[in-house]
Amino acid sequence: MKTKLPILQTILVLLMVAIASLTLGVRHKRTVTVSFDYDFRLSPPCSPGLTSKCVKQFNVYDMTGEARVKLFSIAVPVGAAGLIKGITGISEPLLLPAGKHLLAVTAESADGAESDAHACSTTVDIKR
Repeated sequence: MKTKLPILQTILVLLMVAIASLTLGVRHKRTVTVSFDYDFRLSPPCSPGLTSKCVKQFNVYDMTGEARVKLFSIAVPVGAAGLIKGITGISEPLLLPAGKHLLAVTAESADGAESDAHACSTTVDIKR
């Protein structure tokens, strides 16, 4: 009985340490919602008749670290023309740690080129 108790205690301590590490190290899945305005008079949306110098989609990035990380894309609104206010996109659940994040939206053209990410960016504070 004396040898079984220390083994049981050791297993319980290891289990508690494992649970604590998982709880503290887990990044929570969160959805990100962005809303922005875009003037399609500057760059019109792509269409079957217009395949160059046009906006194919918008990309949302987390630019917090040294390299930007693409979070998701947003389709150009149907029938987009002129100034469109309140273009909104919502991500699938993403693993994001708590803390301050620099988020940016770019306009991607048909050839894959993107607008300046710093032209449409904001800092958000993700709570625990």
